[in-house]
Amino acid sequence: MKRIIGLIIINLILIFAVGISTPYFLTKDNFIVLIDNLALEIIALSGYTLLLVGGHFDLSVDGIVALCGVVAGILMTSGVEWYIAVIAALSLSILIGAINGIVVVKFNVNGLIATLTTWWICVGFSMGLTKALSPYGFPDIFQAIGQSRILGFRSTVLYAVIIAVVLSVVLHWTRTGAHLYVSGDNRKSAEMLGINTIKLGIKVYILVGLLSGFIGLIIASRLNAASPVAVDGMALRVIAAIVIGGGNLSGGQGTIVGGILGLIIMHILGNAVIQLGISPYWQKSLLGTVLLVAVLAEQFKFKLRRQVT
Repeated sequence: MKRIIGLIIINLILIFAVGISTPYFLTKDNFIVLIDNLALEIIALSGYTLLLVGGHFDLSVDGIVALCGVVAGILMTSGVEWYIAVIAALSLSILIGAINGIVVVKFNVNGLIATLTTWWICVGFSMGLTKALSPYGFPDIFQAIGQSRILGFRSTVLYAVIIAVVLSVVLHWTRTGAHLYVSGDNRKSAEMLGINTIKLGIKVYILVGLLSGFIGLIIASRLNAASPVAVDGMALRVIAAIVIGGGNLSGGQGTIVGGILGLIIMHILGNAVIQLGISPYWQKSLLGTVLLVAVLAEQFKFKLRRQVT
């Protein structure tokens, strides 16, 4: 709770500081753009938090996003009904997530290496299937998935709210959530308590895969085109946000609310770079510095706690 309160205070300070620095930041239009941009990453972050809490890692998110969007796009431009293309793309995302889970959890392959390999394969297939040319011109009903608006915001915001709330309930008020925290903190202890850590791990990998595929469909719908490089570094930004929000890369810690607050900090800074006329080339350096400070602060806090105990 202290972490959450601290992040809220930091966000308010940033909003106040940037609002004073530029008159364009605290405007309705900029606020809508900021929330719309947050929504897609909140969807990814919500599932990824469960994965990280359970002590697992996944770098294949960006690749799954691209491949599922491309597959749906190719099917639709080939005359396949839009809903069949959606089902096919989501089924593919579930399959990829399951493969990641089996390779990492069941066969104990390093999660970083295994999912980095999956990312390479997915991006390679995306480029190969399209020859780097995005399929475009999708049915209006499919475009509505990502382009429709509710109260001025893109429908993606509604999806993000629903997914974040549901998965927060799962993480904090269900047996599955409790098992994830125990498993992430100490896998051997979890197994001694009778928790099926293999089944649990595969499930969260499938969840991350499914949400990544869903994001791929939303982006294709929004752009009316399926890019083979749909996102750039989404997985890394999500991981950074979760760590800033109090998550632990080794598992056992983290909340979706904390991760979202960390993500908001990153988006405020990114938005401020644009509003203040600073070259966007500095944006990644700025966000990297924020992550470094967060990681160092967490390590200092951990060492201090160990000295006290």
